[in-house]
Amino acid sequence: MILVGRALPLFAGLMIVGIVVLSYSVALLIPGQVGGNPIFESTVKGAKEMAQKLGIDLKVVEAGYNMSRWGSILMGLSATGKYDLIITLTEGMPENVEKSARMFPRIKYAIIDGVSRSKLPNVFSIGFRDEEMSFLAGYFAGLVTTSSMENSNSDLKVGLIAGDIYPTMMRKIKPGFENGAKAVNEEIKVLFSVVGSWHDPKKGEELAEMMFKEGVDVVFMVAGGSNAGIIRKAEDMKKYLIGVDANIIHLSPNTILACVLKRCDLAVKYIMEKAYEGKLKFGTFEIWGVKEGAIDFTFDDPNYLRNVPNDIRVKMKGIYEELKKGSISPLGSSK
Repeated sequence: MILVGRALPLFAGLMIVGIVVLSYSVALLIPGQVGGNPIFESTVKGAKEMAQKLGIDLKVVEAGYNMSRWGSILMGLSATGKYDLIITLTEGMPENVEKSARMFPRIKYAIIDGVSRSKLPNVFSIGFRDEEMSFLAGYFAGLVTTSSMENSNSDLKVGLIAGDIYPTMMRKIKPGFENGAKAVNEEIKVLFSVVGSWHDPKKGEELAEMMFKEGVDVVFMVAGGSNAGIIRKAEDMKKYLIGVDANIIHLSPNTILACVLKRCDLAVKYIMEKAYEGKLKFGTFEIWGVKEGAIDFTFDDPNYLRNVPNDIRVKMKGIYEELKKGSISPLGSSK
């Protein structure tokens, strides 16, 4: 009998005229919808690229925004027995993954942007240093609001609009953003608003208008699909924005000045390749940040280079290097 391919953990052998053709199957479960969500879009793009490179069978499943259904959808995928590895995302998924992993111990699971500390032997996860990402956004907002840029004012007010309240937002993103802004000038005031939904552009627009009328000239938007309304209002009122997770400057090049980047595309490629090779350390988790190249900034975007003054760009490069060296603690004082 001829073996073509590689040895796989389960359900992978297909007998075809005396030849065993081996494949590796991965399901990528999106807790939401891909379209309009930059982090999901970049993850799917990365997964497809790695699947093509390695010849992996990949299925992308959108679970929608009803969180109560995520666990049952994951359980259903597991029960099919079709997948060697199931990957999902966000801090809303570890509990669901752990439940499925206990019920289906022969299937491997991985989480991106959410951490399982269960040490289950078939679960691996990658979390991110979100405080580094938001610190960069806050520092940039501080530089913009204290600058003489055309749409900046003298009120020293910056804003953060969140899609919802969740642990990482309150423990890492919000304080990191505040500390970043105040690292530029202690007098800067940070306004914070919550949409209450990841897909309510109208409410996002209303909150942005309220902030801008209070004197905010730059907003860090972390609101998913609700960002569309924030962008519209910023364009109307000639204010500045900072994007999150992926580069969305092209959506409004003169309004979105920069984006802080969470490289979920790198994470999904790493997971797929290491799992395929049998080298992924299941039962553990890793935390990635600036040092690992997983938290980045749109330094090379042509619109950023055109619209942002050189002195601000130089300072952003400098603070990024300080974070990389570990000489700044985004949630506290300098080391």
